[in-house]
Amino acid sequence: MENPSNIAGFQGELEPSVSPDGPRPLSMEWISDDLLRATLAAWSARYGRSLSQDEAVEILMNVKRFSEALMNHERREDK
Repeated sequence: MENPSNIAGFQGELEPSVSPDGPRPLSMEWISDDLLRATLAAWSARYGRSLSQDEAVEILMNVKRFSEALMNHERREDK
């Protein structure tokens, strides 16, 4: 693995930054403060370092996209 800090190995689109003081973009309203804190705690432990909020948002958005891809695949299979 060339870059161990990028486990997935893919460079995704940059997500808007999530400032703790400002509103989230509408596409990220589902990311609650509690979810962000839980993601930071879980994945910081996995990476062995403190992650930034932007990194946690990237992880959450990747999980969301993966889930959407699975649901879309399942819908196509049901047809």
